[in-house]
Amino acid sequence: MTKVAKITISLPEEQVERVREAVARSEATSVSSYVSAAIAEALVRPGPETEKDENALAELVAELLAEHGEPSAEAYAWADKVLSLSED
Repeated sequence: MTKVAKITISLPEEQVERVREAVARSEATSVSSYVSAAIAEALVRPGPETEKDENALAELVAELLAEHGEPSAEAYAWADKVLSLSED
């Protein structure tokens, strides 16, 4: 059995009511399980650092395309071969 710790948190009344309504609709077995599932989902979701890295990569790609243009068909074929994406 998973170890649990009991904590006290403060939430806006509207959120508490919505969670209780979700439990009443059998969308969760309890308020605790609802909150636990929401926290678990938030912990695996990409955070600001991931978004920052993705934005930096997108900016780099945009700069490369602006400077050098779109890759040629030959360049794509080479990349596919190197990455083993094609049978050639």
